[in-house]
Amino acid sequence: MKKPIWTTVVTTLMAVMIGAVPAQAVVPRSTAAVAAAKDDPVDPPLYDATSSGGIVRVNVVTESRTELSTASSAGETVQSFQSLPIVTLKVDRGGLVQLAAQPGVVSVTEDVPARPSLDESVPIIGADQASAQGMTGAGNVVAVLDTGVATRHPFLKDRVISEACFSTTDSDLSATSLCPDGTDHQEGTGTADSGTGPCATIAECDHGTHVAGIIAGNGESISGAPKRGVAPGANIIALQVFSKFDSEDYCGPGAAPCMGSFTSAQLAALEKVLQLRQAGAPVVAANLSLGAGRYATACDNDARKAAIDKLFAAGVATVVAAGNNGFGDAVSAPGCVSSAITVGATSDDDQLSAFTNRGPLLDLLAPGTGITSSVPGDGYAAKSGTSMAAPHVSGALAVLRQAFPNDSVASFESRLESGGKTVAYTGADTPRIDVARALGATVQPATAGHDFNCDKKEDIAVADPEAAVGGDAKAGLVRIVYGGGKGTAEVNQDLASVPGDAEANDFFGDSLATTDHNKDGCTDLVVGTSREDVGSATDAGTVDVLYGASGGLSTGRAALHFEQGTGAEGILAASSESGDRMGAAVAAGLTLDQEPFLVIGVPGEDIDGKTDTGAVFYLRGSVNRTVVQGGSGIPGTLEAGDKFGSSVAASPEYIAVGVPGEGVVPGRSPSSAEVISGQVDVMTHELNASGVPAHVGAVHEADPRVSGEAEAGDQFGGSVSATQGFFMQGFPWPRRATYIAIGVPGEDLTYGGANKADAGRALVVRVEKNSDATSAITEINSGYDQAPDDVTGAPEAGDRMGAQVALANRAPGNTVTDTSLVMAVGLPGEDIGTVADAGAVMTFGLRSAPGATDQWIEAGNASGMPGIPAAAQRAGTSLYGTQANLYIGMPYGPGAHGSLHAMPWANVTGGTAQPVTTYTPGTGSLPAAGLRFGMSAR
Repeated sequence: MKKPIWTTVVTTLMAVMIGAVPAQAVVPRSTAAVAAAKDDPVDPPLYDATSSGGIVRVNVVTESRTELSTASSAGETVQSFQSLPIVTLKVDRGGLVQLAAQPGVVSVTEDVPARPSLDESVPIIGADQASAQGMTGAGNVVAVLDTGVATRHPFLKDRVISEACFSTTDSDLSATSLCPDGTDHQEGTGTADSGTGPCATIAECDHGTHVAGIIAGNGESISGAPKRGVAPGANIIALQVFSKFDSEDYCGPGAAPCMGSFTSAQLAALEKVLQLRQAGAPVVAANLSLGAGRYATACDNDARKAAIDKLFAAGVATVVAAGNNGFGDAVSAPGCVSSAITVGATSDDDQLSAFTNRGPLLDLLAPGTGITSSVPGDGYAAKSGTSMAAPHVSGALAVLRQAFPNDSVASFESRLESGGKTVAYTGADTPRIDVARALGATVQPATAGHDFNCDKKEDIAVADPEAAVGGDAKAGLVRIVYGGGKGTAEVNQDLASVPGDAEANDFFGDSLATTDHNKDGCTDLVVGTSREDVGSATDAGTVDVLYGASGGLSTGRAALHFEQGTGAEGILAASSESGDRMGAAVAAGLTLDQEPFLVIGVPGEDIDGKTDTGAVFYLRGSVNRTVVQGGSGIPGTLEAGDKFGSSVAASPEYIAVGVPGEGVVPGRSPSSAEVISGQVDVMTHELNASGVPAHVGAVHEADPRVSGEAEAGDQFGGSVSATQGFFMQGFPWPRRATYIAIGVPGEDLTYGGANKADAGRALVVRVEKNSDATSAITEINSGYDQAPDDVTGAPEAGDRMGAQVALANRAPGNTVTDTSLVMAVGLPGEDIGTVADAGAVMTFGLRSAPGATDQWIEAGNASGMPGIPAAAQRAGTSLYGTQANLYIGMPYGPGAHGSLHAMPWANVTGGTAQPVTTYTPGTGSLPAAGLRFGMSAR
C-alpha cells in the first residue's frame, strides 16, 4: 500500500473514531443560559453574588474569537473551546465590571451545574404529554445503527425485535469484527447484543444501549429507572456497525481498545433497513449517532447519500447526530447529507449545548446534555452529546407515525419544525422539537418556505406571464431563484420537460401554487396557463404540476398535465371551450390526512347556455370532481357572469372559492332586487353524498353576520387567501381553525361625507369545526379598510384595496398572535401625494383591532421597501407570504422588466427592519429579459 493512501486512510479513520462515540468525547456539564446582548452583557444576579467578595464561575460569549484573549484576563480560565467564541472563567466583582466594559462581549452568565436526567428531557419535548394521549410510537420501529444494544436490559424489555451485525475486520488497521462469530456480517438473535459477546468487555459499547433507551425505553415499575423514553411503545432493530481497534495509533495513548465505524459497515446496515422496510417492517427511522469531519455545505457526494435517499423514498427518515466539535457553521458527516435529518443538542434550559455543531445544515435540536438512559449491566448513566439528541428525534418520529400513519417523512419533519421552539444563535436559528405541539401542528405548504431542489433552502418561483419566449410575445415563463446562492433557472413551454408549446398570448404562469404533490420531500410547482389555446378553443386554459427534484424543478419526474377532455372523471367529462380560462386560479396542498389535493378555477366555463357561470375542478387521490353552483349539494343557481372559481384558496381542512359576480339579495326579502356584489363559498375536503367537497357556508355582505353592505360591483371574493392556525378562546386547549382573507376591491366607501368609488376593503373569517362536526364561520374584527381614524391613510376613489390579499401563519404550531398570523392587503390604485397609482401595501395582525397593528408599506418608507413611489407602479398587485418573508411583486416597475421584493416580516409587523432582498432581471444571475416579472410568486 502506498504511503499517501495509507496516510489518508489513517486520518479518515481517526476522524470517524473521534466523532463516532460522542458520549466518550464530551465532558458532561451543564451550561447556563446565554443571555441576549444588552447594554450591560452581565447577568444582573452575578453582581449580587460577588458583592461581598464572592467568586462566580461564568461563561463569557464574545462576538468573535479575537476578543477572547482580552476577556480571559478578567479572571481564571477554567474551560476554553477550540472554535467557539466562549471562555469559562472564575471571576470576582472587578472581573465582572471589566467584562461589562469590554467591547465585543455579548453575554456573561453563570456556569450552573444541574442534575441531569432523561425524566427531565422527555417532558421538555412534550413526549410525556404525547404518551398521556396514547401516542407512544406503538406499532412502529426505529433502527439503531450503533454499538449494539443490551437486548435483555429491563428498560428495553421485549423492545428489540431484530438484530444484525455489520462489523469490519481489517488487519492493516488493527480492526477486528465485533460480530459473535468473528465474521464481518452476521444476523439473528444475539448478533447485536452488547450485553454479551465481544462487545461486552469494551466500555464504549454502552453507547447503543443508551441511544435505544432514549428512543423506546420504558421504566414503568422498574426501581431506579427513568420513567420512559420518547416512544416507549416503539420497537428497536439493533444493528452493530462498529469494529474494535486495538492499536493506540488509532485509539490514542492508553485508550485502546476503542471503537470505530467504517462507512461501508454503515452502508450495509442502511441497506438492511431498506430491505426490512420493503418487506413490510414498519420502520420509521434509522438513527446514526455517529459522524466525522467538518462540513459547512451539503456533502451530497457522500457514499451514504444514495442509501439515505432510498430510505427517504421508502418512508424512512435517516436521523443523524450533528457532531460535538462546537463548530458554529458546520456539522459532521453524514449529517451534512441534505436528505438526512441532522440534530443538534440543547441543555435543559433550551440553550445550545456548548459542544454541539450548528449552522445552516442543522435541521432540528433536541436535549443532549446530561441525559440519563440505559447502559449494559442493567444500569443507567448520564451522557452528553448530539448522540443523545438524535434519538429524541427518532422517538418523536415513531410517535408521529403512530398518529399520522399515511404521513411522509417530509411532513413529519415539517411538523417537528413548525411545532418546535425556535432557538436563535449566531448565523442561524433552529427549532427544538416539541412532540406534543407537533401532534397538533399541520404542514402548511401555503405559508412555509418552498424547496424545489430538496436542499432545505427556501427557493422562490417568480412568474412573468407576459414574457416573450422564442419570439412569441406574452407566451409567459417562470423563473426559479434557488436559495443558498445556487443560481436561477427558467421554465417555459418550449422546454421538453414542460407540456405544450410556447405560443403568443398563452400567459404561462398567470397563476401559481406549491405543494409536495408526490410527497418526496421536494416542493412541486403548480402552473396555470389560463389563456392556452386547446385545438380551436381559444383561451381554454391548462394546468401543469412541475415536480421538484435534487437537480432542480422539472429535472426529475415528468410533469402532470391537466386539460379538459383528458385524464379521468370530472376533467375528462368536460370539454375545452373558448374563454373557459382553466387555471386562472389554482390552490394546492395536503389535507389533514396528508393527502395531496389540487383546486383549479375555471371562471369562464359556460353551463346550460349561460356564459361565464364558472366551475372548479377538485382533485384528491382518486377523486376528480367538477364543482358548480346549484348541483351536487352546492347551493345557488347557475347564472351568467357569476365567474365561480375566479379565485381559490385552501388550507388542510377547508377550501374557499371566490364568486365575484354572484348576485345577492341585501334586503333578505323575495321581492328585494338582487345586486351583483359577489360571495365566497366555503367547503371542506370531506366529500358529501354526491362525492364533491361538502359545502359549509357562503360568505357575503348581505349576511347580517358579515360587515359591510352588498352593493353592485363590490367584487367580494375578487381575491382570497387561506391559512390554518390555533387560537385560544374560552377553552383549556388551543382550537384549530382556518382563516380566510377576502378582498373586496370594488367596495365603495363614504368618507368625509363623500363617496369613494372602488376604495376597496378586506375582511377575514375564521372557520372551525364544532363539537357536532358541523362548521362555524365567524368574521373577525369587522373588516379592514382605511376609514377608521386609527388606521393609516384614508380611502380614496380607485384605491382598490383588497385587489390582492395574502395570509401567512409564521408559527403554524403555536397559538396565533398579532406577529405570527398576519394579513397583507394590496392597494394597487393608491395615489401617494401627486403620484397616481403608485400603489401600497398594508399589513394587519389578526388578533387585535386593525388600528392597533396596521403597518403601511410604500416605496422608500421605513418598511425598507426600495425605490420611490412612481406613477402606475401599482404596488400591491402581487403579494405572497411565507413564514420568513412577505413577497411584494412589482411587475409594472421600476425597471423595464419588473421586480420582486422579499421583505422580512419584522419590517412589516413593527419589528426592527432587516435588509430587503430584491430580485430584478438583469441583476444577479437573472437575465435582463421579460415584461412583467413579479406578477405572481410562490
